This record gives sequence, C-alpha cells and structure tokens, in this order.
Amino acid sequence: MDISELIHIESSKAKPYSCFECQKTFATGRISDLKRHFCIHTNERRYVCHIFDCKKNFIQRSALTIHLRTHSGEKPHGCDYQKCEKRFSDSSSLARHKRIHTGNRPHFCQYCHKYFMLKATMVAHQRIKHPVPKTHFQWKTYIVNKK
Repeated sequence: MDISELIHIESSKAKPYSCFECQKTFATGRISDLKRHFCIHTNERRYVCHIFDCKKNFIQRSALTIHLRTHSGEKPHGCDYQKCEKRFSDSSSLARHKRIHTGNRPHFCQYCHKYFMLKATMVAHQRIKHPVPKTHFQWKTYIVNKK
C-alpha cells in the first residue's frame, strides 16, 4: 500500500487534507505537510546521521541538520538579551529560552486556566492535577479501495 492510497481528502475549505490514520487536518496547498506527517505512522525516516556510527534517523532534513550540530558543537542561535550569553543549536530552543527573560507563558491548561512556559510542563501538570479516567479504547478499522 503506498502513501497515495492512504491519504483521504475531506471536503473542507479551510483544511481539505486529512490524515487517514489519525484524522489530523492540513491547510490548502500543504499536501506536502500531510505526506511528511504520514511518515509518523509509517516510521519512514529518510535522513540518517553517518557521523561516528551514530545512525540516528529523521523524518525531516532540517531535524538532521540540527542533530548534526550536536556532533560539531555549533550553536548559531544566540540570545540577544543583555548579559545573557546562552547559545543554541536551533531557533526553537532559543525562542523557548527567551521566555525566561520575557515571562511569556503560551501554554494554557484547559481545566484550571493556569499558564506554563513549556508544553511539557503543562502536560505533566495535567497528568497529575487533572487525570483523565482510563476508559476502553475504540479500535478503528479502515478499508482502502485500490483503483
């Protein structure tokens, strides 16, 4: 079964592309995002690190580029706040770090309306403070028609 058989296109103006496996939707003109997303389900990882027998592999080339910096020690993204000399290998880590200086807390708990700097901290908070009762899982079956 190839990826084109697994992509289900829904009739929606805002996000017409939908993952057949998990129903995550993607915006018009972004079918490439859907194809990249689908690699999560197929575990297809085309980009491999060949340094020192590392063999880590990645879905996106940009993730490999960032990973290669762990071997080289390169940290091209520096904090521009006064007296802060921290540097990072990727822009996401720098943006996350800058929240320390700004106090920005973009992650919101839907249950108690508390804000968090890091998504991981919010998820841990929800798991401890607002546990979801475990219920039986519903298994979904999909049939793909080959044409």
